Amino acid sequence: MLFLHSGRRRAFAIAALALALASCNTRAFFRQGDADSVEIGYAGDVETAFPVARKHCARFERVPQLVESRIDTAYFNCIGG
Repeated sequence: MLFLHSGRRRAFAIAALALALASCNTRAFFRQGDADSVEIGYAGDVETAFPVARKHCARFERVPQLVESRIDTAYFNCIGG
């Protein structure tokens, strides 16, 4: 019976670690920008950069258009929408 509880603890610990690692560095962040363009830092999926770019471009009543994405940076133009 003791062995069974040990296995459950191990499985729980592995699941908790996997969840923690999956949630690390998934937030995108503003690097620099102006009314015409914006540079967003991100990790993982480039889709996480879009909400940050939308928020920035909306300040100028514009919408973001992805120009280029690299391993950790996405570049957007802010275009009239």
